[in-house]
Amino acid sequence: MGYHVRKPRLLVSFSGGRTSGYMTKRLLDDYSATHDIRVVFANTGFEHEKTLKFVNNCDLFFGFNTVWVEAIVHHGLRKGNTHRVVTFDTASRNGEPFEEVVKKYGVTNMQFPHCTRDLKLAPIWSYLRSVGWATGSYATAIGIRTDEQRRVRDDKVREIVYPLVDTFPTDKQDVLDWWDDQIFDLELLEHQGNCKTCWKKSFSKLARLHDENPNQFDFFERLEKQYGTCGPEFSKRPGAPARVFFRKSMSIPAFRQLASELSASKLPMPNVYQDAGCSESCELFETEVPTE
Repeated sequence: MGYHVRKPRLLVSFSGGRTSGYMTKRLLDDYSATHDIRVVFANTGFEHEKTLKFVNNCDLFFGFNTVWVEAIVHHGLRKGNTHRVVTFDTASRNGEPFEEVVKKYGVTNMQFPHCTRDLKLAPIWSYLRSVGWATGSYATAIGIRTDEQRRVRDDKVREIVYPLVDTFPTDKQDVLDWWDDQIFDLELLEHQGNCKTCWKKSFSKLARLHDENPNQFDFFERLEKQYGTCGPEFSKRPGAPARVFFRKSMSIPAFRQLASELSASKLPMPNVYQDAGCSESCELFETEVPTE
């Protein structure tokens, strides 16, 4: 009687960016026969619509079979976030998961960078547990390229792997050239990617976004006003300053003033080849947040 040998398990974290999409395609092409691969995309509810369309197109044209998950926040309980499975059609588009996380854990920023943990890692891990993938039973593939190696994190417990660094070395030009040959693309400029007004973006990128559409910042402004004093430090330090999203303790109204002074329309366009730590996507297990 023969024995069934389980294939090695590989979680592919598909962030919704070009690099991540390229990595996912290469892994599925080269390793589907030898590995049990799950492709998972965590939607924060504040992604650009073109990001959602890109992920959906990768499923339609490349057969990624992506599992779309969103965070479920358990208010009033000492319980981490779990997940719900959604689709392109049912995915949140008005920041719902993001707001629920802020409501419980407070505004996220450089001092409290919990958005990736609560909106991406927690729901992904919850989903994997639900299908019997325990921690330590799988490796996690992250879309970091050879020209981004400062973002590589050594985590042997989670067995994180970087295929575009170690397996098929790839830089940004390689990724751009590959997508030039495809029938669809992400269709986002360098400064537009990731969550729409992500606090990891530089002030110059944010100023350009504000110049293009100041209404994009209304969501963050409302969250600051409504949940600025949510978070564990406020029970320990009454009177602590309210949290704000942007670096240098800058609130959204203060940023709007800065953006008008920067005259974003006259700013040079961000270099498409520049590694700013946060461009078209947000990867799991970041090692650092870029500074201004």
